[in-house]
Amino acid sequence: VDASVVGVESLTTGFRVALDSGLSVSARRLLVATGLRDELPEIPGLQERWARDVLHCPYCHGFEVRDQALGVLGWAPGAAGFAQIVRQWSEDVVFLASDGTLPEEEREGLAARSIAVVDGAVERVLARDDRLLGVQLKDGRTVEFDALFVPPRFVPNDALLVELGCDLDDNGWAVIDSNGRTSVAGVWVAGNVANARAQVITAAGEGSAAAIALNADLVADDVARALAAPEPAS
Repeated sequence: VDASVVGVESLTTGFRVALDSGLSVSARRLLVATGLRDELPEIPGLQERWARDVLHCPYCHGFEVRDQALGVLGWAPGAAGFAQIVRQWSEDVVFLASDGTLPEEEREGLAARSIAVVDGAVERVLARDDRLLGVQLKDGRTVEFDALFVPPRFVPNDALLVELGCDLDDNGWAVIDSNGRTSVAGVWVAGNVANARAQVITAAGEGSAAAIALNADLVADDVARALAAPEPAS
């Protein structure tokens, strides 16, 4: 169905899903696989280079930029550890401690592996002739490199789960069991909407596990309905 979901309603028999086409779809069970979105820092020029030479994952893109001059934007918690992973791909790595709050222990760890640390807020991403040059800091300094790694903040596309009243954990992610079942009866999830670390193969596996559990739940419901049905008249 070529349409987007704009709302969902719980019914005694299941769910009614409203589409932006004006139509609706009814179902006894619901599997939500709406993924997540990358939240990026508001730095001029960054969005334009995203997924080109401004990259998000050293496992996905590290090989492509191996042995080049690499930068890591330290704007999110855990960014120093992220830089240590990037370091596996190049001996020329610079960490941009843009928030000025890099703990001394992490600073020492970066220095131990020859990762340069530049303190100062990033003002803009620099590019010329459709190629990344580096960044300009707010104090006027420039830092040059060939590619910039920016660990994004992952934000689940969970509006439907919130609308249904599914429980969320302290970090704002849906609470699920090992098969993707949420706290709301009849609702399952799979993939990045509940698991920020799920790559495609992981998400597909979660979809399979959820489908098997969902189908078993439907069969159990069929059995219960059959047992509750009145005996046919003789």
